Amino acid sequence: MAFHFTISRDNLLRAIGAQLNITSKKGNLAILANVLMEVEQDNIVFTGTDLEIGLKQTVAAEVFEKGVLTLPAKKLFELARESGSPFITFQEREKNWVDILAGSSMYKLAGMQSVEFPHFPGYEEENMVEMQSAVISELIDKTVYSIAQDKENMYSLNAALLQKEEQADKLLLKCVTSDGHRLAIMSKEVDKKVNELKFNPITLIPRRGVQEIRKFCEDKDIFLFGLEKKQAVLKGEDSLLIVRLMQGEFPDFQSILNIISRENVVIIDRMRFLEALKRINLFTEDLFKAIKIEITAGHMVLSSQNADFGSAKDEFDIHYHGEPLSLGFNCRYFIETLQVMEGNTVKAYISSDESPCLIESEEDEGFVSIIMPMKL
Repeated sequence: MAFHFTISRDNLLRAIGAQLNITSKKGNLAILANVLMEVEQDNIVFTGTDLEIGLKQTVAAEVFEKGVLTLPAKKLFELARESGSPFITFQEREKNWVDILAGSSMYKLAGMQSVEFPHFPGYEEENMVEMQSAVISELIDKTVYSIAQDKENMYSLNAALLQKEEQADKLLLKCVTSDGHRLAIMSKEVDKKVNELKFNPITLIPRRGVQEIRKFCEDKDIFLFGLEKKQAVLKGEDSLLIVRLMQGEFPDFQSILNIISRENVVIIDRMRFLEALKRINLFTEDLFKAIKIEITAGHMVLSSQNADFGSAKDEFDIHYHGEPLSLGFNCRYFIETLQVMEGNTVKAYISSDESPCLIESEEDEGFVSIIMPMKL
């Protein structure tokens, strides 16, 4: 049956905008660039998938005729974005063509039959638990920056490790990420009912899935969350996100934490350190972003050199009473860590010129970062 409906521009823009990152992935199936539109009694269900991530959204509309068709997501978004009309009317014609009326503008858009669209995966709602969006958002915000890019070494590092951990009478949900050069860990206390989630021995959420989960959290206070053998499921009042989990190993980060000595500590003003790093970063080489950090009693000096432009140096006071240290690090790693942290001061534990640096703050409970050194 050919559909015919009117939808508000804002609702259409919001629904299609949420699908763009999913439908824009280049693949072998042309229909994956489309969004499936299932026009029902008084709403439309928009579905997008790239076979790894699937998103369903239910949006209110004035429906004259029900029907099902797929339309190109990017073109729909552009059309809605540029439209000056508060409402947009869609009417399906012969051979999958759709007439679109938006104010004084008229469009004809070619669709594709829904039979070619991939089947949306099923899920077990009885195994889902209520989750606060703020918890998941903070876990992601504090760790997503250190997930390896697709081009980087270990395949399993292109994902975030999700774990639960019982600590005294608390239940913690923990997110761990690493690109092989740095490590970020964030733990948040959650309700004991999260214990009902069926974690895999290693639960890995791919980087793009992590990004979509963060977007899913933006306009919600709570949602239902479930973990199955092959997928993570998030369900809101009018939206459903399913992310295929990755298979693989993850570095033994706990052994790294255990070997780092916490005897030699540098206490630093976080914003003063961050501002200095941003200035020093202006004169680092583009590829490795190498900086030199010299630490003496009560004093820190940052310096960098660029073969084409020159050099930079910044120095400021710190709290430190150990032996002098001369260290090499990637400046960007420190910047990205300090940017997601909270609190006025941070503690950096560095035991030698060749040891990793562990960073945490008493004002940012649950967060730990480890940055590996560089040879200058």
